Amino acid sequence: MRKPLVTALKLLVLVGLFAWIIANIQWRDSIQRTAADESIVERVEGRIVGAWDRAVVHLAVGEETQEFKIGPIQGGGHIAVAPGLLTYFRQLDLTWFVLGALGYVASMAAASARWWWLLARNGIHVRMRSALRLTWIGVFFNNFVPGQTGGDLVKAVYIVRQSPGRRVAAAMSVVVDRVLGLGSLALLGAVVVLFDVDRFGWLALGIWAVLLAVCAIGVFAFSRRLRRALGLDALLRRLPEKFAAALMKVDAAVFFYRDHKAGIFVWVVLGALNHVITVASFFCMGEALRIGVPPLEYFVLVPIALIGSAVPIAPNGWGVGEALFGKLFGTYAAVHVGPGVPDPEAVMRTRGIALSVLYRLHTTLWSLVGGVMLLADRHRLTRAELDAARDEGPPEVAR
Repeated sequence: MRKPLVTALKLLVLVGLFAWIIANIQWRDSIQRTAADESIVERVEGRIVGAWDRAVVHLAVGEETQEFKIGPIQGGGHIAVAPGLLTYFRQLDLTWFVLGALGYVASMAAASARWWWLLARNGIHVRMRSALRLTWIGVFFNNFVPGQTGGDLVKAVYIVRQSPGRRVAAAMSVVVDRVLGLGSLALLGAVVVLFDVDRFGWLALGIWAVLLAVCAIGVFAFSRRLRRALGLDALLRRLPEKFAAALMKVDAAVFFYRDHKAGIFVWVVLGALNHVITVASFFCMGEALRIGVPPLEYFVLVPIALIGSAVPIAPNGWGVGEALFGKLFGTYAAVHVGPGVPDPEAVMRTRGIALSVLYRLHTTLWSLVGGVMLLADRHRLTRAELDAARDEGPPEVAR
């Protein structure tokens, strides 16, 4: 009963998110003439012919094409252009797009290296090539397999199968890797947001709260005194024997990293640098769409949107990501739309959603690499293995 209820709630949230997204997208191209008080005097809808970000824009209205000179007009007011969603994609700058795509591949390689290091510290020696392959296969499952068979679960089952004597440590390496990635992302956003606290005040509180929560998890996991004061071992022993044994194995696997605190710290910092590449990839995608937002906003808004997109509601964060990018860019980046636009937040919401859709589509295409690797794997997982892992949960998978 519980699983159908959770699935129904997820679908309900997803429907609500997509309804909000659809309602907040500007679908049609338009030219708007405003008065000196920024009220709309005239709005002409059609299809932009040629580039939309030029001093003179051509708009096809019915069978005729009209020419508009964008900018201030005599007597006050402005003539402004507001492209529809599809126009941004139609006029995509391929050079910037390719740069962004290469940045994504580089960040994937760095993330694979972090997981490979975590495995090695726990005495699980796999080749870097194998860690990279499993990472790509995990990305494929995140994008194309609905339900609860996520990429992290697939990576965990694969590595557990390859490490029969280190099952708990192998499975928990995936969890620790995810926490390190979250901490690195929060660290990047927490540092950059300090450059403009007045503007990003509430966001600063949120991102610092996430960072402090990750730090608290680390302190709790690695501090013998705190664990003793809280009576963690005694608490685990009071649980049913089977459940307690599984949790104690998980606890021991996580506590093992206590002897590698320096390495963990280094990888959190290196992870933040890796996320610089990720954000730079988003920036390149934004330039490809001609969003017109400076780098600072990307380094504040993108980490927050990515952390929020990690909520497991839909494959690859679809819906959640678009809502977050639209809301964040519409609220905090509308100042960069330019003068004379009657509703700059609506324009920037559309651009933020366009950025999220473009990035998610391109990562979905990249994930096909993982699909090819899965097909080429002679020992790929069976459905029975995945179903068993999903039903048992992390502690039992790692047994």
